[in-house]
Amino acid sequence: MKKIFILTAFIGTTLLAGKGSVYSKYGIGELNIFSSDRTVGMGNTGVALLGESFINLENPAGLGNISRTLFTGIYQHQTYQISDAASSLLLNTGNVEGAVVAFPLYKPAKSVLSLAFVPYSSSGYNLTTNSTFGSHTITETFSGHGGLNAAQLSLSYEVQPDIIFGLTSHYFFGARYASQKVSFNDPNYFGETFDETISMDGFGFTLGAIITGVDKMFGLSDSKNFTLGGTFFSGSTLSVEQEQLTRYSTSQDTLNQLNQTATLPFGFSFGAAMLHNRTIFTADMRFQNWGNYRVNNIHPAELQNDLRIGAGIEVLPPAEFAETIFDRLSYRAGAYYHITNLKLKGQSINEIFGTAGIGFPASQESRINIGLEYGIRGTTSSGLLKDTIVRLTVGMTISELMFIQSEVD
Repeated sequence: MKKIFILTAFIGTTLLAGKGSVYSKYGIGELNIFSSDRTVGMGNTGVALLGESFINLENPAGLGNISRTLFTGIYQHQTYQISDAASSLLLNTGNVEGAVVAFPLYKPAKSVLSLAFVPYSSSGYNLTTNSTFGSHTITETFSGHGGLNAAQLSLSYEVQPDIIFGLTSHYFFGARYASQKVSFNDPNYFGETFDETISMDGFGFTLGAIITGVDKMFGLSDSKNFTLGGTFFSGSTLSVEQEQLTRYSTSQDTLNQLNQTATLPFGFSFGAAMLHNRTIFTADMRFQNWGNYRVNNIHPAELQNDLRIGAGIEVLPPAEFAETIFDRLSYRAGAYYHITNLKLKGQSINEIFGTAGIGFPASQESRINIGLEYGIRGTTSSGLLKDTIVRLTVGMTISELMFIQSEVD
């Protein structure tokens, strides 16, 4: 008599193929921690960072020093070495990390508007596991791709000298596709294929603030060298449409369509930046309450609160335009430790990264930033996986002197 087996498993004993980390299978996928092409090399820190030639995606108040229209495009290439206790596999993937435009509306009040399209989370995995049931070999294949994107509108405004507020409105949208296939080596047993499509969309906002010249404000310095910043993310209630298709070897198909809601949790961040001579020091802390994530008021057991702490440094060039390219480079370095939003088999899936980067003007109206990250996520103990990750980020910012009236003598 033929039997149907519906099997569920986490991570088995056999690796692996795919486009990214198997950990992107959970929740809404692997969360994007990108804040700008400039700050990648500074430990992905920048909550308190202002600048005329970069667009701060982490804190909308950080747009305040932009004095001319900027266009930025970012590309990121990732290499994963995914290992279990017995074997490992090398994977490569690349994707556009964002497209952003920002332009000043009213320079005296540091009012700047920005439009951005960036990924919020991504999923890309393909996992094969083998197990036995009596004398039978059971093969399960898990695969998935897709993610959640964000279209963003940001605005900064200086409410009084040295205090800048910002607001970002987010429209989240996207879909995740997952498939599970069960097969047997015995023709007297048959398995199944389970396909799932989850479409999501919803709105949220981020409030940001930056206070410049804190050291002068408290009489600690005659100049403005120390800056504080912070953000608050409201979270979002996502509308979720879930379509499930099950196919058996007997060619009997079943289709389920479900309408659900998911609660994207709130989060906040704090940061500091200090300028000393030509060196900028930064430090950030970011938290998101994934312990409160819900799908139809049910919290997935594998999700926990997310916390990331990082620090960075940038050495500025003595002159923007000099005789040699080495005199025009900005040098960056940093590191961060991340308690991710995943906890599996009783273990938190944490990661630690070191970063480095350079930036230089490619012409009078454009700038190129290159950032490199190297880090480790997870562990091979308890049947889990370890990801060794290298990320290369390249961004180009082009300046267009528009919306600014020429001075009339």
